[in-house]
Amino acid sequence: METPPAAAIRARNASKLFLDGAVVAFRQLDLEVRTQEILCIVGPSGCGKTTFLRCIAGLIDLSAGDILVAGKAVSGPPDSVAMVFQHFGLLPWKTVYQNAAFGLAMAGASRETIRDRVGHYLDLAGLSGFEQHYPYQLSGGMQQRVGLVRALAINPAILLMDEPFAALDAQTREILQNELLELMERPDERKTMVFITHSIDEAILLGDRVAVMTARPGRLKEVIEMPFGRPRDPEAVRSDPRFAELRAHIWHQLHTAPKRAAKTREVA
Repeated sequence: METPPAAAIRARNASKLFLDGAVVAFRQLDLEVRTQEILCIVGPSGCGKTTFLRCIAGLIDLSAGDILVAGKAVSGPPDSVAMVFQHFGLLPWKTVYQNAAFGLAMAGASRETIRDRVGHYLDLAGLSGFEQHYPYQLSGGMQQRVGLVRALAINPAILLMDEPFAALDAQTREILQNELLELMERPDERKTMVFITHSIDEAILLGDRVAVMTARPGRLKEVIEMPFGRPRDPEAVRSDPRFAELRAHIWHQLHTAPKRAAKTREVA
């Protein structure tokens, strides 16, 4: 029997409340993220998806329970974790190269290390030749590529993606989905990834599993194994009859009352 992959992230009875408990972002989440899997999380607006991601990143403290990264309880930003935000987060007064190098520079990396790693990822992201451009000179898709390069350059084991393509037009979004799949399937680049999205299609296309959350207070409703395997051909996935079946199932789960407990299932 094949040994299941170890958990890179484990949330145990995790809850987050605001305003002295008057607002509950999410409650009693129990979830494991396997090493080097892409776990996509979908749920209604306000269900605590982004708050949960920020708790994993150590940017927000839990109210109850705990989150373990590589077996250690999160009590601040873990060194092994990087986050990519929805709205790019680039510094407008810095060039593409300087923005991409920001995380490494803050970590005290040598000039040679910065040059090698930033150059490598700018090339992979199709940004070679734009090193001295400023964010205002780039398209939205190019700006998001810079944000991804900045995260990848620090060589994190875990990549947290907070709706990174939501602000982009449909065509650019699809291009970046394909590019992300291609990058993550390189043996030397594969990361553990938690990807927040409102798009069911995007979750099915990218995810090894899709976690469905309920409306606030957010709870885990179901975790669904994707049957498409890797390497993954985006066009083959989109045209597979199971894609429509999975989409309909997840839509139904998002619009029906929660069950008592989350479970894992596979739609064949």
